Amino acid sequence: MKKLFLFATVAVAIAGCKSSNELDEGEEVINMLPKTRAIELTQEEKTYVEKNTDFSFNLFKTISNMPTGKKSSIISPISVTYVMGMLNDGATGETAKEIGTVLGFGYNEIKAVNEFCQKLIEEAPKTDSSVTLEVANTVISNKFMNVKLESQYEKDMKNYYSAEVSSLDFSKKDEALKQINGWCKKKTDNMIPEILKENELNIDALLLLMNAIYFKATWTDKFDKKDTKNEDFTAMDGQKKSLPMMHRKAMALYSEDEMCQMLNLPYGSGDKWSMKVLLPKEGKTIDTVISSMSSLWWKELTNYQNAWSAEVDIMIPRFKTDFETDLVEPLSAMGAPTMFTSSAEFPNISSNIKEGLHVGLMKQKAAIEVNEEGTKAAAVTVAIMDLMSPGPGHQPEKVDFHCNRPFIYVIQEASSGVIFFIGTYRGE
Repeated sequence: MKKLFLFATVAVAIAGCKSSNELDEGEEVINMLPKTRAIELTQEEKTYVEKNTDFSFNLFKTISNMPTGKKSSIISPISVTYVMGMLNDGATGETAKEIGTVLGFGYNEIKAVNEFCQKLIEEAPKTDSSVTLEVANTVISNKFMNVKLESQYEKDMKNYYSAEVSSLDFSKKDEALKQINGWCKKKTDNMIPEILKENELNIDALLLLMNAIYFKATWTDKFDKKDTKNEDFTAMDGQKKSLPMMHRKAMALYSEDEMCQMLNLPYGSGDKWSMKVLLPKEGKTIDTVISSMSSLWWKELTNYQNAWSAEVDIMIPRFKTDFETDLVEPLSAMGAPTMFTSSAEFPNISSNIKEGLHVGLMKQKAAIEVNEEGTKAAAVTVAIMDLMSPGPGHQPEKVDFHCNRPFIYVIQEASSGVIFFIGTYRGE
C-alpha cells in the first residue's frame, strides 16, 4: 500500500504600482525614498541571506526556462524555503546534504536552516508597524493511519516553526479537505481557497504540514485612480494590447545597469517592504535579465551606493496574474534530486515509519493583484511524500519608468534582505 506525507506552505502578501516626460509646473513631488534599518543578523546569517537570494533567483531562472514559465509568472521562494526546511529537519545522508546545499546552508546544517526560518518567522512581523505580517504553521497527522511523530521532530516544528500539532481522520475525506482548505482560505484572506483537490488527499496519507504567511500593506504613496487610463502595452511577440495604466510622479530610489532599470516602490512606512520593478532596457528582454540574476548582481543593482533619488514618471499596469508550477523538475535540476527518489532518507520525521519516504509531488500555486491601493499576492507550495518499498555610469535627475512592455518585479523585506515574491508580467 502506498502511503503519503503531504507538506504544504502558503505564503500570502497583501500590499500594491502620469505619463509625461517632465513634471508639470507646480506639481507636488512625493518623497518615496526608503529609510534603512536592518534586523540584527549575525555575519553567518547575512551569508545565508545571500545564499537564499541565489536560491530564489536560481529557482526563478529554472522555472522561467520551463514551458510554463514563458507566460506571466509569480513564485514565492521563501515559501519553498520553508517547505524544504521542514523536510530537511527530518532528513539525513545525501538527502539532507542536497537540500542544505541547494538552500545555501551546506551539509549537516539542519539547526542553521531551522534557526534562519525561526528568525524570519519571529522578526519579520516586527519590521513595520504599518504593515501586517502574520505567520501560521500547522502539522496535521492522519488519525486513520495512526501516524506518530518523532518527538524531536515535533519539538522542532513547534520551536522553530511555531507549528500547532493536531490530527484529522483522512478517511473522512470530505471533512478533512473542508478543514484543510478552510484553514488555507482563512489564513490567506480567501486568496487561496483550495490547496488540495479531492484526488490529492488519499485516505492513507500520513502527515500534512502547512505554513501560511499573510502580508498586508498599501503603497507608501498610493496611485490616484483618476489618473489610470487604458494605454498600449507591447507584449513579447510585438503585439500591442490596451491595458489600464496607473500613473504617478514621485521622488523615488532608482538604479540601472546595462540591461535594465530598477525602481523601488515602497509599502507601509517605506523603509521595510517594497516592490522592486525591473524594466528591461530597449532592445533587451526579461529573459535576458533573468538569465543574469544572482545575489552579487542583485546586491550591486539594489545597493544604495549604486542607486540615487530621481524624479520618476511612473507608468505601470494594474494587473492580475495566476501561476502554477511543478517544483520536482527545477529543484532536481538545481541539485536536490534524491528527495524525489526511493533513495531518499527521511528517518527523523515519524517514530513508527523510518524507511522508504520520498517526495512524490511538489508544486506551487501563486497569484498577485496590483492596483492603485497596493498589492495582493499569495503562494501555496505543496509536497507529497510517498512511502515506497525501498554601479551606474550616470545619474539622471529625471527618469521615465514606463512599464508598457514586459517587466520583472520582486517583493522584498529590506531589513533582512529576504525575497518573498518574484514574478514577471508579460501582458496576459
